[in-house]
This record gives sequence, C-alpha cells and structure tokens, in this order.
Amino acid sequence: MLSKIIQGIGIREILDRSIREFHEHGPVDLGVLEKLSLIKIHHPKVFAEYESKVLSVMGLFYKLEKPKSLLESIYQNLGDTIEDKFGKPFTPMQASAFQSISTRRFYSFSAPTSTGKSHLFRDLIGEEERDIVIVVPSRALIAEFYSSVIGLVSKEVLVLQFVENINQHHTARRIFIITPERGVELFKYVDVFDVGLFLFDEAQISEEPIRGISFDAFVRRTERAFPDAKKVFAHPFIANPEAQLSKHNFIENSDFKNFKQSNVGKVYLSRNEDGTLAYFSPNFETDTADCEIDVLSQTLINGGTALIYISKSKIFKGGHIVGFGQYIELCPFITDKNALAIIELLKKYIGASEGQFGKHSSFLTLMERGVVVHHGSMPLKARLLIEQFVRDGHAKICFATATLVQGINMPFDCVWIDNFHNMRDLTLKNLIGRAGRTTSRKGHFDYGYTIINRENVATFTARVSSPTELKPDSKLDEDSKNIPEDFSDLVTAIKTDTFNDDLHLTDTQVQRLSESNLKSDLRFILDKLIDGDKAIGGHQYYEIKNSDRKKIKEKLKKVYITHLKRTSLTKAEQTILSASIPLLLWRVQGKSFSETLSLRHSYLTHRDDRRALHRKLREKLITQEEFNIEFNKIKIEYSARAESIPNKDVRAIPLFGRSTTVKDFDYDLLVYDTYDYLDKVISLSLADPLCAALTIYYEQTKDERAKVFKNFIRYGTNDEVEIWLLKYGFDPEDTEWISKYVHHIDENGIIFVDDLSDLDDVQRATLERYMY
Repeated sequence: MLSKIIQGIGIREILDRSIREFHEHGPVDLGVLEKLSLIKIHHPKVFAEYESKVLSVMGLFYKLEKPKSLLESIYQNLGDTIEDKFGKPFTPMQASAFQSISTRRFYSFSAPTSTGKSHLFRDLIGEEERDIVIVVPSRALIAEFYSSVIGLVSKEVLVLQFVENINQHHTARRIFIITPERGVELFKYVDVFDVGLFLFDEAQISEEPIRGISFDAFVRRTERAFPDAKKVFAHPFIANPEAQLSKHNFIENSDFKNFKQSNVGKVYLSRNEDGTLAYFSPNFETDTADCEIDVLSQTLINGGTALIYISKSKIFKGGHIVGFGQYIELCPFITDKNALAIIELLKKYIGASEGQFGKHSSFLTLMERGVVVHHGSMPLKARLLIEQFVRDGHAKICFATATLVQGINMPFDCVWIDNFHNMRDLTLKNLIGRAGRTTSRKGHFDYGYTIINRENVATFTARVSSPTELKPDSKLDEDSKNIPEDFSDLVTAIKTDTFNDDLHLTDTQVQRLSESNLKSDLRFILDKLIDGDKAIGGHQYYEIKNSDRKKIKEKLKKVYITHLKRTSLTKAEQTILSASIPLLLWRVQGKSFSETLSLRHSYLTHRDDRRALHRKLREKLITQEEFNIEFNKIKIEYSARAESIPNKDVRAIPLFGRSTTVKDFDYDLLVYDTYDYLDKVISLSLADPLCAALTIYYEQTKDERAKVFKNFIRYGTNDEVEIWLLKYGFDPEDTEWISKYVHHIDENGIIFVDDLSDLDDVQRATLERYMY
C-alpha cells in the first residue's frame, strides 16, 4: 500500500474513498488521514484538486474558502448553521462539547491532541460570568493557561496562579489556574467565592499513584463545597471518559463523549542504524517503503521545527548534542532582537558567564542557534522563557522530556522519539499528537512526521493501537493497606476530611508537631538565625561557631522528621535533607536564584583552594606546569542529587561522579539540581512542616521571630510589601524593584506612586495588569 501511494497508483480512488469515509463517519480513521498525508507529500498537484473537499468533510469550517462543488456548499451551510447557533466557527466536535457543557452540570470528554480543545476552553472562559477554577497537572501548564487567559479577559477579572482573595476593590470575578495540590487553599473561601465552573484539564492525572489520590480528593471536596458549579473533565486519547464521572457518582445531569476526530494527518518513519529512513504504518497492514530524503534535515532547511523526545539522563550527559549534532549544525545563529533578549534574560537569571570559571551554560549556547532544552528540572522561570521562545517561533529544535507533553500547546512539524521504554502509552500518544501543526491557513490540509528507531516499530505499533482506559474506581476507595506508610496520613485525612487547610498538613501531623515539645529546638534556631525582624546575613552566619551551625541543621532535621509517621529517615533521605539545609538558609537570607547558584558553585568547586593556587602562580611560587598538575587534582565536592522526600526507596545518587575534577564542572547540572532542591525538597517537602511547627510555636510563646522565620521560608522575604506583591502573582525576582514604586498595597488593591517615568517598557508591562 505505501509503495503504491508513493508511486501514485490508485491515489484518486483513495481520495474519493476517503472523502466518502469522512462524510459518513467523520475524520476518525487514522489510517485514512495517514494515506491522505502521503498523497499530499508525494503528489501535491493531484491532492490540491481534492483538498477543499477533504477539509469540508473533516468539518474544519474555519479553513474553508469559497465552495467549488455542491458537497463543499452543503458543508459550508453546516458550518454557517453552527456559527449562527453558537456565535463561533466551531468544528462539529467543539459544537457538541460546548452544547453538552452548556446544558449539563457534569461533563467528561476525551479528544486527540490538535482537535481545537484549547479554543473550546477559551470560549468557555470568555462566556462564564462567575468565578472559574482551572485545574491542571503541572506548573508548566499553569503558565501556558495563564498567558492565554490573560489575553482573553479585562483587568476586572482577577487571574491568579494560586488562590488568594486580593484586589477586592477592582475585581468583578476571578479565574484561578492551579494544580490539585494548590487547590486546598480554595476551601478557606467557600463563603467568599462564587465558582460557576471547574475545568479539570488533563484529568487523567487521576491515574497517578499518589497525585491521583490528591486529585480525586480535590474533586470530591469541590462538589461538597461548590455543589452548583459545573465540573468539566478533559482528557486526550482516553477510551472511557465516563469513568471520571462514575468514580465520583456524578451521574445525574451528566454527559460524556469519546471524540475520535482528528484534524491533522500523521506520517510514520523508522530510522535504520545507517541513518536511512523508511515509511511504515501503525494503522494498516503494509510493507515498508524507502524514504529517499532525510526528513528532519529537509524540515529544518525548509524552516520547519522538530521536537526530539529524549531522556533526561541523556540530556544531562550531553547525549542530545553528540547524537543530533548534524541537525543542530543546520540551525543558523539567531539574529532576532526579541529572541536574543530572551536569551539575555535567561543568562542573567542563572548567572551564566563565559568569562568565569565553570559558569558556561550549554543550553544557552544551543539557544543561540534556536535549539532549546526542556525538562522537569529546568527552573520554572527558565521554562516559561523557553516556552515563550518556542511560541514566538524562534526555536527550530526542541529536545524535551515528558514535561513538554503535558498539554502544553506547542505543535511541531516533526517529532522524533529517541526512546520510549519507560513511557506510558498515553504519553506516547500525546507525543505523536504534537506532530503536525493545526494551522488556520485557508484551504490547507495539515500533517506532521513521527520518526522512531527501526527496532522499536513492532512495540510502537502495538502500543499506539491499544486503547487507554481510566480505572472505574478511585484510589481513595482502595484498601488502605496498599498505601505506602509515608502517604497513609494524607489518605486517611482525605477520606475523613481531617486536613488542616491553614497549615497544609493533616490533623494527625499537626498533632505530632504539637505534642513533640519542639520549643527549645525552635528557640535555638531563632536565636541563631533571626535578629529582630530580619534574618542574619551570610557573613554573620559563618561567624557562628561550627558546632552551633551543625546544631541548627540537626534541629531543622528534627522538626521535619517529627511530622512523619516514622521516627527516622533512611541514610539516603538524611543525605538529601542535609544537602538542602544550606539552600534553605540562603533562601532565608533572601538570596536570589543566581546568588544561590554562585554560592553552591563556590562550595562544590572549592573556590578557596582554586584561589590559593592562582595566588601561588601569580606570586611565582609555583610554575604553570605545577599549577596545572595541582589544579587537575581538585575534585568536585560530593553532593547528592535532589529527590523528593519522604521516600524510603530514594537513593543518594552523586550529582557529579566521585572522581570528577573541577575542570569538568557542568554548570547546567548545577542549575537543574539547585532548582530541584528549591522546588522538590524545600518548597514541596520541608516548607509545610517547618512553617506549621513555627505557627504552633508562635501560638504557644507569642515569639514574633517565629512569624519572621516562617515568612522567610514561605516567601523568601519578611518585607510586607514584597509578600503582598508575591500574593498578587509577581515574580519573586521582580518584587524588590517593584516595591519601590508601591505607594500602598493590601487585599483591596495596589496603588502605585504617581511618577513611573523611569520605568522601561518591560517593567511598565509587568505592572500594567494592576494599573487603573
């Protein structure tokens, strides 16, 4: 079949049959879409004769030009009818979903990637007159939604990436874009907020082992707290979206639909070890057919874009540069001013410098050629800038792990899947869904390429053709014996509704902290670290004698362990916790991300030893040869890679090999690992129990220093204006300069000073959302 299509045998018959198939059933057969894509690639003149008919029967009314046949006229009338009814140029899929959401209280649906789901969401958000809560699985997706929603609504609509009751004098309604973990804050405002719509995007998160429990618990609590709000669940490629409703008993006034319509064609290629490519199909029986060109090279030369899915460990080892160097070479250096400005912002944010020892960033060097790297350990602010770089059309190649696949709306002309051995089937289908841009180009059928390694063809075919289903029962209703010990508190609290929303812990965990008599430990920490309403500086910290500094760290560990069900940590957990304490203390001292990186870089690369050697060389106490020998002996200090705790199974893996010398220091690894410590260990593991212990201590002693320390842990500052600015959603890196322009700020609004003439355009745009 593939060879015949490429040779042009019987292609008109295939085109006629495809149009009948789509007319009767819609564009649901992926094999038909694949054949159409191949015909367009190899016989564009013939395909052009049928293209407008194909688009008509696919229901892509927004792409239709003036009708050239009776069939196209009929479909244009259908499109006009849908637009008259809904006021939008919806596809039939979008119209069906919009209709059900408008008339039902519960709706669960699934649809392939690139079917216009994001457009549907935008219309729902624009039409809703009450508060909206959008729940997504990742913070990267929060940023994706935020940038889209901000452009849809006026200043009177408060749009936040967490839950706060702020800007009250200027807010007509609210839109919160949150992860399930951040959602617990919502229930403090049940009597304040008027939520009309809960939109659960990528709702298949309910299948994840631990996060699925949090998600299901949040869903059930929203129904108890906001019983008249609509609940909409959206998934990609899920065969049984109704399971999302039945597991929560959302049966009355509900509807569901598994949409199989696709808007984009896909072509599949396997790559042999010698680099040659062959067409294959996972959708119908056929022999392979040789592909005469290097599709990825041709895509890049023609100005197209490629997503290369690659493991994080391979990125960390530089495998993306070694393995795909020939394609990186095809990407010219960037000259666009806006693109270069993004790179410069990133450079400043991570403190990278070509002129300083060990501070060269490979991922920034790649960006200068329009090649980006994207993974879960990339600092969030860096990820947002990289995603902006891609959305603005500056990226040619994106090396990414699964983080880019979690619903972020970034299509590519070509997707290369380097390996998928540990990948879930749904992630694999989502990746394929990124191949092919859904453009609004009139009269144009869109398609994309997916490339995999030859040895993976059979596995790939089996996995993409098997249905992906949700479990019909919630993990909340499973036997508690199956829950790991470290999470049993959470599950019990969710089931019994004994969760302390103010302290972000379970009632049982709060009770352990209250009954453990931590007063003397916390008083010692506060005596050493807090001076009045300020934290001590770095110099003062190192003036504390070593034994007391060791005690501070031990007592912080003790407070953390106290909230757990067990009384001790494994050796690996202890190692990771120990490594996080200096970073926590730098946070308390108000250090920026780049300053934290610099401090950690100095420690790991033995800056004092290096300086002493340089001094000897300058003073001619040693020769250059002796300097080189001694310098090459300096090994990178051991540090365990950041991992979330508690986790009995965690391993303390060295960030750098134990024999790696400082001359081989990888600055990007430092950036990724430092962010993971600040995020996974400090923000997600340490902050809640430490802040809860300080709150309890304050209630018992009225020691104001506890509030100060808590603010530093939670916000990285004790400045009231800066804390309010963080609650208003400003970036922590911007709060210091913004605070100078704030005349007054509280829950009612922000009043800026009259004279803002010295702000540049970027700074003014940062404040614009709250300027009236």
